[in-house]
Amino acid sequence: MMSWRPRSSWGRNASRNASILVWTPVLLLGPVLDLHGTTESLVFQVAMIVVIAASAVTAALTGGPPWLDPRAPIALSTLVAATFAGAAHAHDMWLPTWLLLANVLPSALRGRWLLAAVPITAAASMWAAWAAEPDGSRVLAQGFVVLLAGVASSAFATLIDTVSELRRTREELARAAVADERDRFSRDLHDLLGHTLSVMVVKAQAVRRLAVADPDAAIAHAVDIEQIGRQALTDVRQAVDTMRTPSLAEELDGARRALDAAGIATTVHHSGVVVTDAEDELLAWVVREAATNVLRHSGASTCRISLADADGQVTLTITDDGVGAPTPPALRPGGLEGLRSRLAAGRGELAVAPQDGGFRLVATVPRGRA
Repeated sequence: MMSWRPRSSWGRNASRNASILVWTPVLLLGPVLDLHGTTESLVFQVAMIVVIAASAVTAALTGGPPWLDPRAPIALSTLVAATFAGAAHAHDMWLPTWLLLANVLPSALRGRWLLAAVPITAAASMWAAWAAEPDGSRVLAQGFVVLLAGVASSAFATLIDTVSELRRTREELARAAVADERDRFSRDLHDLLGHTLSVMVVKAQAVRRLAVADPDAAIAHAVDIEQIGRQALTDVRQAVDTMRTPSLAEELDGARRALDAAGIATTVHHSGVVVTDAEDELLAWVVREAATNVLRHSGASTCRISLADADGQVTLTITDDGVGAPTPPALRPGGLEGLRSRLAAGRGELAVAPQDGGFRLVATVPRGRA
């Protein structure tokens, strides 16, 4: 449904109703050249010309639906009254004012009101033509010309409104696309660096713990920290251009090694499940975020990761024997909530809940829909 917004500038209305501003002096030229009669009659004629011109210009510059901007309907009503008053002058030189009235109608009316007003104006102009020339020689021609002017100006105004609405819609879609891309990038960066930094923290703790007792192991962990840091720099650079797509196999192996290094005994079962590229990417993000949460929040000693293919969907289940995060995942921005949004975009689902003696995360992705 099209919506109309109040114009903030008279210039925009002038652009939409430019024909009114152009035709007003042209169509009032006849009444100006027809000025005649007594002083009182001249004053009346000049007053009507001024009122008609002012009303037409006001309607053009303040145009809008009457329920949003009453100035244009008031100007139109004044123009109607002045046009009828001019018709009472009963001279054919005043007949062009009906063309001006038909041209002004779309600036103040919309929809059914405009649809009814155009033929009514044409009929009224036929009456004015008959009053000016009782022999009726110009009645039909006058009605046809006014009707044509009303239809043409209405069609032009509708076209302008449609183009404006399409432009606003395009701008809104562009803003929404930018916002979506910003959210996606933020989510991807969180998933990318959250896991990497968590592993680095675990490795650093291991270095501190083993520095005296087992220097060789401490050095090995320090080397891992250096390698992970370099990879993180590479990943961030890639993220600036195009987000690095994670691999499920790499994430499963990385999660197992990181959890083992943190003292969390981890087992991985995937039963030879084959997934598509889209499914692989979605599930890789799940493994990365879930492993990060186990490292940060679980306090677990064991973790089990399993991948299964059944009932037309791929299911990834990650369980641990820890206590879980202190804040419910659904209430924390980013993280699991961002992961849930990512899965929903691929028509997948994410379920996270405590279980007896631990925590359980289940991600499902329908086959062929990711």
